[in-house]
Amino acid sequence: MRNNLYNKILIIRTGAIGDVVHTTCLYRAIKKAYPDIKIHYLTSELIKPLIIEDPDIEKVITINPKFKLFSSYTFKKSEELKKEKYNLVINLQPSFKIKGLIFLSGIKKQLIYKKDFRLHAVTNFFKTAIKAFPEIKEEKKLKLYLPEASIKKAKEKLKEYNHPLIVFNAGGVFSKRQGRTYPVDKWLQLGEKIQEKYNGTILLTGAEEDKDFLSPLNKIKNSVNYIGELPLVDSCAVISQADLMISGDSGPLHIATALNVFSIGLFGSMPANRTGCFSSGINIVSSKECVPCNRRKCKYLNDNPSKIYAPCMEEIGIETILEQIRSGCNLKEN
Repeated sequence: MRNNLYNKILIIRTGAIGDVVHTTCLYRAIKKAYPDIKIHYLTSELIKPLIIEDPDIEKVITINPKFKLFSSYTFKKSEELKKEKYNLVINLQPSFKIKGLIFLSGIKKQLIYKKDFRLHAVTNFFKTAIKAFPEIKEEKKLKLYLPEASIKKAKEKLKEYNHPLIVFNAGGVFSKRQGRTYPVDKWLQLGEKIQEKYNGTILLTGAEEDKDFLSPLNKIKNSVNYIGELPLVDSCAVISQADLMISGDSGPLHIATALNVFSIGLFGSMPANRTGCFSSGINIVSSKECVPCNRRKCKYLNDNPSKIYAPCMEEIGIETILEQIRSGCNLKEN
């Protein structure tokens, strides 16, 4: 099937990590319906390794997300894009700066993403493009292609550890958006309960900024701490070898689902129908009345600055998570 109007397009999403993962269904649907089309992707240098090996993307172009619109850097980047002679840009990062960059690049046709909280992000991105590509069909599974070297390195790292391999992605404590972080003491209790039943290996992941705060998790029996230790693509490769991922709403959660790792997402302030596990996994949603508030700042934390965790995340019970592990995962018990 061919598209006579558009033979070379640019997709733009500079971040966040989970959002870029959610766009993979869109360009895969376009490539499947129109195999002759050339798809380029503009994103950040951080995220580039996640999509550089993707067979459906011909070229990945990077940009500094903090660029200033009226600068020599921007004009140089616009000239780079202009030389590619794109027929269409699918702008999934519709900030003023990105719109300005597209204008300077001389790309005539543009589809602009509009956030709709009634839809999952994957579907929302898909609907942005359907006007230009009426024959596309929404993909039902996320998929990432990681470099073979990173996969090989991860297998080597993990080969001596007991299975099941369970990832605790406990980070995000210092995120600008509150109500997405599960308490450290509950992670500790959850780890103890899991090890009593499965006696596997718990892999701890998170960002460098979380490292000191999450250091108590080292107490979990048979835990391996990768928090802040690995480049993003190597961390993803470690996740790809896991039997289970447990995480709040975050990039690694969506990476895990795209790597076909069974995932359990813990949700408080964020709407799970919007950013929950897509295609595989389970979303555990707090039942607190204000959920999902979808606010950056929790009103309960603002009223009590000494508190770290939003009540909606504190409310999620350990037994609820364990029950989902028992019912949803095929893990070998002791």
